[in-house]
Amino acid sequence: MAQDITALDGNTFTDFLNGPERVKVVRFWATWCRPCIALEPIFQEVADELGAQTGFGAVDIDLAPEIAGAFGIRSVPTVVVLRDGMPVDMIVGLNPKSQYTSAIGAAA
Repeated sequence: MAQDITALDGNTFTDFLNGPERVKVVRFWATWCRPCIALEPIFQEVADELGAQTGFGAVDIDLAPEIAGAFGIRSVPTVVVLRDGMPVDMIVGLNPKSQYTSAIGAAA
């Protein structure tokens, strides 16, 4: 079953962070970014595998630049792993699925 990846913006981000899961994973992306589009199915696979205990969200930096700015996002795609609301890892660029699953596993 496909795990939901929550589309996040300024109105929903805080609620997402305060959700029940201890570990959250946020993908920062943009519609014009080819590597971001290539990452989407990989990110969905990771969410499908780990979503039972982890919250997954996505921030379109053009629609929510304030969130990207708060995390110091300088390039996309960037995936931020948070534990108890605090960033513990940041993966920049398009990487193998194993890099994402390892980072999330280390945060759990």
